[in-house]
Amino acid sequence: MKRLIGILPLILLLGCESIGPQAQSSTQTSTIPNDPAVIAKGAKVFKYKCSACHSMDPNKSQFFGPHLANIFNREIATIEGYTFPETTKQHDIVWTESTLYEWLENPQKMVKDMCMPFTGLPKQEDRDALMAYLKYGG
Repeated sequence: MKRLIGILPLILLLGCESIGPQAQSSTQTSTIPNDPAVIAKGAKVFKYKCSACHSMDPNKSQFFGPHLANIFNREIATIEGYTFPETTKQHDIVWTESTLYEWLENPQKMVKDMCMPFTGLPKQEDRDALMAYLKYGG
């Protein structure tokens, strides 16, 4: 009985550790709508604003920029086979929903030395649609 009482705090502690991260991740829901109409609009935004340099297919050869497939939760400048400028590699950015929204609004504000002609999407509607496409449609 004393042995059980001595182990009980350890069991409770381990139980709390395994519950904590699960509870935390379940509260972090996406703000990006999984709506076919929004995704279709995002595909058009991608086609006209991104596809000249980027692909959504990780198996295609790289254009002027790295592929954007599975971009969420990826660190900046980490695509194998693509040579990133040293100035880009020095940034500590993970592509989360919030950092991608910030990037799409004003990329040069985040990475000043980026050699990329894209100056951002001024319309919130276009940013929302592109985010939906990047997350669900690409």
